[in-house]
Amino acid sequence: MSVVTYAQENDISDRWAVKLQYVGEFVLHPGFSVGTDFTIRSNHWFNLHWDTELGGSVHEDNNNSLFLQSTIGTRFTASFAFFADIQAGIGYMLSMPNGDVYKMDDTGSVSTGSRPLSSHLKPTFSLLFGWDGKQNREIPLKVFTGFEAYLQSNYNHIMLPHTAFRLGISYQL
Repeated sequence: MSVVTYAQENDISDRWAVKLQYVGEFVLHPGFSVGTDFTIRSNHWFNLHWDTELGGSVHEDNNNSLFLQSTIGTRFTASFAFFADIQAGIGYMLSMPNGDVYKMDDTGSVSTGSRPLSSHLKPTFSLLFGWDGKQNREIPLKVFTGFEAYLQSNYNHIMLPHTAFRLGISYQL
């Protein structure tokens, strides 16, 4: 008597990648982030992925910020390993003034005050271009660059628009 079994490989460890990125509003407002990239579905030219990031930036004499964001994206890869990646998502940003904060008391005297924390919703959209080392070679790296546009809620009662330059590397586990 012989038994025939069929199994499906459910190992998802090869779907994960870790990312390190420069995320700055150009040179004057540097920031960095670390994160993960999880492949939901893919073939040789298309990839649907879910990313998470934790990062921060410094805007000298204005504010410091920390953010946590999650995006869903689609990556289209050409046969020569070049790719375009479109992502949209949402995040949370915590900011604090970078510099002295002054307050005035009831008598009109001015003194240094504490630096309050502000919470912000961060809807985000990004367009990235890069090279995928796994496309034609078995190099588990992606190198990419591009731009991110996002809104910062509760900034003087408006959604303040921002653009950020992204430059990063992703390592496939």
